[in-house]
Amino acid sequence: MGLVDDLLTVLSSYSGGYRLMRARIQGSNWRPNVKTSYNFQDASDATMRVTLSRLKRKGYVENKKGTWQITKAGRAYLAKKISSAFPTHSKRIIKQQPKSIIISFDIPETHKNKRDWLRIELSCLGFEMLQRSVWLGPSPIPQEFIDSLHKLQILQYIKFFEAKETDIV
Repeated sequence: MGLVDDLLTVLSSYSGGYRLMRARIQGSNWRPNVKTSYNFQDASDATMRVTLSRLKRKGYVENKKGTWQITKAGRAYLAKKISSAFPTHSKRIIKQQPKSIIISFDIPETHKNKRDWLRIELSCLGFEMLQRSVWLGPSPIPQEFIDSLHKLQILQYIKFFEAKETDIV
């Protein structure tokens, strides 16, 4: 995915100020200056701001009082970017349930499109991105989603962890 797709993916599970959003895109939750292996770590502030401005002009994102959010049009655009060969679980959005499961994955670059699909689906299922490959969300996970992971042959790259509220600091 490109910078536009990554911005929309981050905003689909997070809305907030520019600095924290940039840190999440770079793969560092709280320290924007930490170098990571992420491809867009060297994207300048000007590039990020111009990209956000273009997305806003197209109606894919909005900025309300300094907080960036993805719009319905942005979600639709992002969903179209994923190949129709991948199943979608977007209709199973889980809202306002306690976050009690952590999903971690390390999907090889050869399966990049499947990895991108997974991020979008996790967002649609109510998960929140902690890092690019670590997500926190509600359980139970729909069996159809697990079946899709198995069908796409990426289940072997994914780990599931149960987290209780008392475990989370």
